[in-house]
Amino acid sequence: MMNILAAKNYKAIVVYPEAVLWEPNQRPQQLLKELAKCGYLCFFCETSVGPFSLREAEPNLFIVQGEKYLLSVLRSQSVIVLCSWLVQMAWADFLPHKTLWYDVLDQLEFLSLFDDQMEQKHNQIVKQADIVTYSAMALKRYVTDRSDAVLLPNAARIEDFLSPAESVPEDLAPIVATGSPIIGYFGAVEEWFATNLVEGLAAKRPDWQFVILGNIGIDETKLQAPNIHLLGMKPYRLLAQYGQYFHVAIIPFLVNDLTDCISPVKFFEYASLGLPIVSTPISEMMPYQADWVLAATEIDGFETAIMEGLKPEIANKAKEAGRILASRNQWAARVDLVEKRLMSKPAVWQAFANHDSSGKIAVMATTFLDFEGDKFYSGGAERYLIDLSQLFEQKGYSITIYQYGNYAWIRRFRGVDIVSLSRGGQHAKELSIGAVKVYSRLFHEQTAERSILNVYSAFFNAWPYEKGSSSIGIIHGVAWDNPASRYQDGSSFWEMNRRFIEGAKLCGSLVSVDNNSANWFQTVDYSLRDKIKVIANYVDPSEFYPSSDHEKPKDRIVILYPRRLYHARGLQLVLQVIDEILIKYPQADFHFCGQGDPDDIRMVKMKMNRWPGRIKCYALPFDQMAEAYHQADISLIPTLYSEGTSLSCLEAMSCGNAVIATRVGGLSDLVIHDYNGLLIEPHAHALKEAIADLIDNPSKRALFKYRAQTVSQSFSKQSWVRQWSKLIDSVLHEKQDLRIVSEKSLLIEIYLSNYPQNEGIGKTIIRLLNEGHLLYVKLKNISAAGRLSSFGRLQWMGWIETSHSAPDLVISDVTSHADLPCTVQALFNEEGELEWM
Repeated sequence: MMNILAAKNYKAIVVYPEAVLWEPNQRPQQLLKELAKCGYLCFFCETSVGPFSLREAEPNLFIVQGEKYLLSVLRSQSVIVLCSWLVQMAWADFLPHKTLWYDVLDQLEFLSLFDDQMEQKHNQIVKQADIVTYSAMALKRYVTDRSDAVLLPNAARIEDFLSPAESVPEDLAPIVATGSPIIGYFGAVEEWFATNLVEGLAAKRPDWQFVILGNIGIDETKLQAPNIHLLGMKPYRLLAQYGQYFHVAIIPFLVNDLTDCISPVKFFEYASLGLPIVSTPISEMMPYQADWVLAATEIDGFETAIMEGLKPEIANKAKEAGRILASRNQWAARVDLVEKRLMSKPAVWQAFANHDSSGKIAVMATTFLDFEGDKFYSGGAERYLIDLSQLFEQKGYSITIYQYGNYAWIRRFRGVDIVSLSRGGQHAKELSIGAVKVYSRLFHEQTAERSILNVYSAFFNAWPYEKGSSSIGIIHGVAWDNPASRYQDGSSFWEMNRRFIEGAKLCGSLVSVDNNSANWFQTVDYSLRDKIKVIANYVDPSEFYPSSDHEKPKDRIVILYPRRLYHARGLQLVLQVIDEILIKYPQADFHFCGQGDPDDIRMVKMKMNRWPGRIKCYALPFDQMAEAYHQADISLIPTLYSEGTSLSCLEAMSCGNAVIATRVGGLSDLVIHDYNGLLIEPHAHALKEAIADLIDNPSKRALFKYRAQTVSQSFSKQSWVRQWSKLIDSVLHEKQDLRIVSEKSLLIEIYLSNYPQNEGIGKTIIRLLNEGHLLYVKLKNISAAGRLSSFGRLQWMGWIETSHSAPDLVISDVTSHADLPCTVQALFNEEGELEWM
């Protein structure tokens, strides 16, 4: 089923949950057939107690036995659920992002299991459903709470009845051979079928042959006569082959509350065959009365009406008039009406906005942006992914980054789509084991069998669902050494580190940015050494290079902390020693360049207030970080835990800074103590002594600056690109028939002054979504709830909300653009179509 989602092109996904068998084809089946024909991917869940099966009945229309297996495939998608039976909601309720189409097609009291509780459920669904339709006027009383409910009568698929086969079906041939008039019926024979009427007719007119095609759900002895032929249920595709031999078609229903609620599908199918029709006077048939559509009651009346229908002039009239009527009542027109309703309801546009991972590289991370999709974490792991995405794109691949989130947002950042994994309201506030498993499952549901390669940054995000060999896990250093690492025995060690050890085993290949991590895993599972490749972090010397005057003595010595302001990176160590250093060395200043949480920034600002002018705190975009290093003489990398081969350390070295680093993680791969820097114990006293040593010894500081810049050349970005390219080629070359998607969709911003009600705007937005574009629909006034209704490639935002990338196209319904933050390229006209400016 995942392969189907990857292989098919479709507008949206439609599911009809278990209710009935596929045959005979009735209203739900016909609606799905027409939707599939219109470009929707449709799943009809057939009632079955057998094993799972899946078959394609028509292009884009699949019959599923075992609806539960669809849940893991569709739970993370936005799906249109067609529900005509209340019990179907038991399945539909598992889908958090569904468009509910409630179709009332029968008298509710007739349905099995209907009781007061079910009536309450019906009333609830009527109020909550996105679209409500009903098949007969008598059913309107069930949807009075919805003024927008749509009368959607049954119809025909006329092309199925225009060219029947020439051969006579084997079981019909003896009946045709009698030369007698054939009175025919399609459909089930249940309690609403007027058996006394048909049996009485057969007894009175032994010269007529009565052919009944359908399942018999009553006592067959009620229809026993030599000229009554119960041929059983026939596949829908054979109905025309039988029906072409009918002379008159009948609808012999009892007239009661139940049948008055029925719009007979068979009526339109009979008309498609050009047959004269005789029916009992049920409500839905009365508007169609004509000289070839006759209503009658009782045996004598039915006999007279059939005799009328057998007249050649009536038969000829039916051939023409019937097909005209059928052509005006086709399922295509019914579906067109439903599509118009979809277009007019913004809440259901999300069904057309599913994000497709097919043919792309899928990267899973915990964070890239914050959990709301607003703030970029300009850390080493995020910068690593930006460079990795550029490498993939240079090789012809498109990359998507998936991360934890608090709702179903997508943001485009520097040409890369960042997708929140949240579906149905998951929040990433607490990264418990339960939350980790949920987000891992959500990634699997959104990418399995569709992405051509999964990359886990960090590798442990592969746990516990990654199963394929075509995956790469990135080890950004030993990120699991922290103050909680205290084990009493092997069992506690294993349970604490299970996610990391098993996550490594699940990945097909592992890239470690440092030797420390590779060695850690080799001590735990020696066989893991075979799948680990050390590709150290890197620096681009064309971006990070010494300033022109870096060798000249300066009046002031700038000590730089160039990384995120938080405990793991050693912020507290620096704050512990900063007063003593500033007191002892009046020529020294401290710069803190990085982002941080409010509490950490507040601690830095307290120091700033104490030392005005001598401490600075600021943040720079990562592509401007060289400016901070150019101002500095000494860079501090005082990591306490969770470190690989630090990008900050490499950048500082490449810019000719003297570096002081702790011996934690992969920093020992970069700094050789007392050669190109100082490698210290992770303690405040050691940091204070190291800073003093470099301030007191200008010649040592100058030597370290030179050697640091020289050593950094061994960690060039060019080497990193070469090693990664070789790994990517080796992983992907074995995959056959890759469907590689490299083209980019447009990022389109749509500025609206009010919540859209125009069907035309909806039509345009759905068209843009069907073309694969990412849409930011920006309202002048938007509530928090409105923003949270975002899903997939349809994002609801405010006018002034920040976009991480400039749009490719801007559309507006505002004629005056003074208030808009960007240039408008197209306007909606009164019909909602685009007029280019």
